[in-house]
Amino acid sequence: MHFDAGIGGWCITRYDDVLRVLEIDSGGPQPLPKRAIMRALKLVRPVITMSTIELLDADDTTFARSLAATAAEAFTLSHGVEAFAATALETTQAFLTNALRALHEHPGQAALLRSTPELAGDAVEELLRFDTPVPVAPARRTPCPVVLSGRTVEAGEVLVPFVAAANRCSVKYPGGDLLDLRRKPAGVLSSCPTSTALARVTGEISLVRRLRAAAR
Repeated sequence: MHFDAGIGGWCITRYDDVLRVLEIDSGGPQPLPKRAIMRALKLVRPVITMSTIELLDADDTTFARSLAATAAEAFTLSHGVEAFAATALETTQAFLTNALRALHEHPGQAALLRSTPELAGDAVEELLRFDTPVPVAPARRTPCPVVLSGRTVEAGEVLVPFVAAANRCSVKYPGGDLLDLRRKPAGVLSSCPTSTALARVTGEISLVRRLRAAAR
């Protein structure tokens, strides 16, 4: 962690420290209850599947943008909370864009996922970890003194959690700079659990189909 005068706050990068900072209320919309998220995702799965099939011949940019828009709209309609519409769209589009780029840059991993579709869940989690769609979470202000990396940060200080750095923390994820779809990474951090849940499901449904269509 280090103090950045330009932003007037502390930049936090270690996994354990970022995890603790994310537990501080950012003042933004609170994540939906897990049950509400799961119910909404169940409803949007068929919509995501159909949109994926319709977009298989599109280029990567159109695929990511259009599929994310459809998924985010269906997700928002399903749970009825407009506050997450923009972040659902942004997170899902960024995840699909990052994931497709990473798979193009790692053809061996792409071939593994194409031939082993049962890896989809773990693969999506690893792709979220490897290139986090929202790399920096909203800043928090400490409500009371907090100890991070052995340093006491007083109440009222600004903390900026660098989620992307935490997800490549070598202590939490040895070899974290390498993409490994068999890693089964536990505890991958995200800036917004609600929107990241949609990105996960969209990736699980679409990426294998996309890779197989590209190989035709």
